[in-house]
Amino acid sequence: MEKKEALKGRKVIIYARVSTDEQKGTLPTQVQAIKNGLKDLGFKGKAEVFQEQVSGTSLDRPALFEAIGAGLSSKKPAVLVVRDIQRFSRDSIKYGHVYYPMSEAEFPVLSINEPIVLPTRKVPQPSSALLAAILIAAGGVEVSTRLKQTLQGVAASREKGIFSGTPLSLFPDEILDPRRELLRLSRAGVGQSEGSRILKKSTSWWRKNLGTMKVYESAGVLDDWLDSITLIRNYEIAKGEGKGPKAGIKMKTVRRMTSGYLSDPTAGFPKPTQEDLDDYFFNFNSYKKKRQ
Repeated sequence: MEKKEALKGRKVIIYARVSTDEQKGTLPTQVQAIKNGLKDLGFKGKAEVFQEQVSGTSLDRPALFEAIGAGLSSKKPAVLVVRDIQRFSRDSIKYGHVYYPMSEAEFPVLSINEPIVLPTRKVPQPSSALLAAILIAAGGVEVSTRLKQTLQGVAASREKGIFSGTPLSLFPDEILDPRRELLRLSRAGVGQSEGSRILKKSTSWWRKNLGTMKVYESAGVLDDWLDSITLIRNYEIAKGEGKGPKAGIKMKTVRRMTSGYLSDPTAGFPKPTQEDLDDYFFNFNSYKKKRQ
């Protein structure tokens, strides 16, 4: 079936998808590219648009299933139009699960950028089916490879004592260490609401940090952990904070190389010393790539 024939007399439903928050701003561009492609194919009607930010390997895609539902419940035949077939799916197994009821209902998927109109029960499309399967499988391999590399990188970093994620805030701009103050106030019988007000922190911050310190106290590592926070916090006061976009690379290196112990002192990483901090700071070039 030619693309123009697949559009003729059908309700046209546009589906656009991106994977990440960073790409979300490109959804309007993707939708416009589809509309331009439809115009080039001679379509002059008004299409119904569905769009979302979610992985193409996921089955948890509300907008996609709303689009499919709109097509299946339409009084006239429908066609789902995507910019490229990987917008519809990037998983060769889940692809069949999603598309089977559409093919049975003679509700095809049309790709603007590729010579693809997916086959239905009554209208076989061998070349489209083959090309779609190859492209979807290739997309799945790319996603799987990227995920594997990410997990390997995280595992390798953890072995070095480097944890991914936002570094623990040590509040170098505050005169007193709020975690030590939280512990002191708590032991003095000050409650969550009053203690949070005194420290100018949220009740959730108080609750989370107090719970963490109780765990570390039970494990016998609380004093060492607080001593390490004091050590690194004093270094940040002297050298500059090691987190955020404006942080210097030297202090960022110190924070990265000590992030494992700060994040979990029960995980077996050695307690950082002043010599360690100096080594990380002054020889940062030897350490700044260790997270890769």
